[in-house]
Amino acid sequence: MRTGFALGLLTLACVSPARADPPDLDRPGAGFATSVLPAGTLALEQGLPTYTRERSDGLLDRQYSADSLIRIGLGGPVEFQLGGSAFNRVEERGAGVRRHAVGHGDSSAAVKFAPAASGEFSWAALGQVTFANGDADFSNGARQYTLGVTGQWNTSDSYFTTLYANVDRLRGRNTWTLAPTFDFKLTPNFMMYAETDAIHDADDGNALQLGGGAAYTLGNHVQFDAYALHRIAGHGASFIAGLGISVFFGKR
Repeated sequence: MRTGFALGLLTLACVSPARADPPDLDRPGAGFATSVLPAGTLALEQGLPTYTRERSDGLLDRQYSADSLIRIGLGGPVEFQLGGSAFNRVEERGAGVRRHAVGHGDSSAAVKFAPAASGEFSWAALGQVTFANGDADFSNGARQYTLGVTGQWNTSDSYFTTLYANVDRLRGRNTWTLAPTFDFKLTPNFMMYAETDAIHDADDGNALQLGGGAAYTLGNHVQFDAYALHRIAGHGASFIAGLGISVFFGKR
């Protein structure tokens, strides 16, 4: 992560936010919350880290990434987001090859738009630009443009369903993702979810992943999460898992 980006995160963390109820968080799971942060507040959502395993052409790759996301409420149905990964490590073994690399990944800027819910249904859209400023082993190598939409149906106080659709455009080629999730709130502070990801990757072809996760809130401002996905068909990463913590800087 570039020094300027890191200083930006530090500056944002020192802002004194306005009073607001704790909002929905984007972690964990596919997609993002169908709400935005209240004006003048912010949230930090941090991976601790994410682990990815992939085998191709006789090589086994293992990667660890500590992804960071800063969300800033701008007022009304809009929020601004900054993302990046200050730490990444990749290990590659097989076919006479044994190497590892450490470095930072690309950074991104995004705007989310989330109009008010209509009855049991709510939705949000997010446009993002990812800049190719990471180290060579952890960069897209070109600017990437992303557009995603999440729809959510709240059928009861303890159960809701979401559908996430996303397209990434990189070097003139598109990668599509469609992911339904099924969420269960077991207690006021603990929820679990199941997720299916259908992916058409411009380079790797089609993939189908199945998994889920859980999140536990501590008080009104801190959330811990864990999740895992396993590829059951197609190409790409065979296993993805992660831990995370999210902190909302605001007051009730």
